Amino acid sequence: MRSNMYLCRLLCVMMAACFCHLSLKAQGNCLIYAEGSDERKACEYGYKAIEHRQGSLESQLLLNQAIELNPNYAWAYYQKSVPYFKRGMFAEGLGLINKAIELEPKRYLFYRAYYYFYNRSYDYCIKDLEQLYTQHEQSYITTPGGALEMRLLLAMSYAQKGDVPAGINWIHHLMDFYQAEPRLKGAYDHYCLGVLYFKNDQLDLAEEEFARQIEFNETFATSYYYLGLIKQKQELHSLAEEYFREAHARMKGEKDGYNLNIFGEWNVYEEDIRTELN
Repeated sequence: MRSNMYLCRLLCVMMAACFCHLSLKAQGNCLIYAEGSDERKACEYGYKAIEHRQGSLESQLLLNQAIELNPNYAWAYYQKSVPYFKRGMFAEGLGLINKAIELEPKRYLFYRAYYYFYNRSYDYCIKDLEQLYTQHEQSYITTPGGALEMRLLLAMSYAQKGDVPAGINWIHHLMDFYQAEPRLKGAYDHYCLGVLYFKNDQLDLAEEEFARQIEFNETFATSYYYLGLIKQKQELHSLAEEYFREAHARMKGEKDGYNLNIFGEWNVYEEDIRTELN
């Protein structure tokens, strides 16, 4: 029953996140431009481009034509940048996303920050996301795919730089937003806050957040791993071992569990759990 409830809640979150990103990534209605104008033609080339596989020669050439007609077409620069990042061609990707941000910073700062976070450029990630949420007052935006709200990446970046309290404050900022929009609450918010509390040695608060995470999703193995670390710090070794074994079983899929590699340097792997068990 609890697993079914989790799946329903996660589906709602994913649908909301997908809607957010469809709105963000969409190039808009071409009919708003004057018929026969370069802006209308560029927009139409954009629609033709997304009919092809992302990053394909056909798609990139059509986007080039769109930019040639409308050099201020931010969406086209963004779309061109994505396959470069995915293929590890970072210089090319950055040049394009920088142009998109120059034209429409509120819409595209998130993607450069996303790239910076997963490449461990935490100072740059913090700079972009601080600008996004303060100067541009973005209310809600997720990582591509909708797994995490971008404030969680901002919080983790602060923690990686050694300022865990600043990271905790940003997650509280996100939790405050959910008071008005509870349907948008993410699948891993309590987990991320729990990790920050753990890193800040606030073990009781960390344990509360991991318990909330398990209530939301009892199959997520890493929550049990951190509960094991908490009990280990409290010198409750038998209970710690129980949590580590539970985490190991779920991560191996013995209880329909899984692990997600979406937390950058905070990802927990099976070998980490085995180390604690040994």
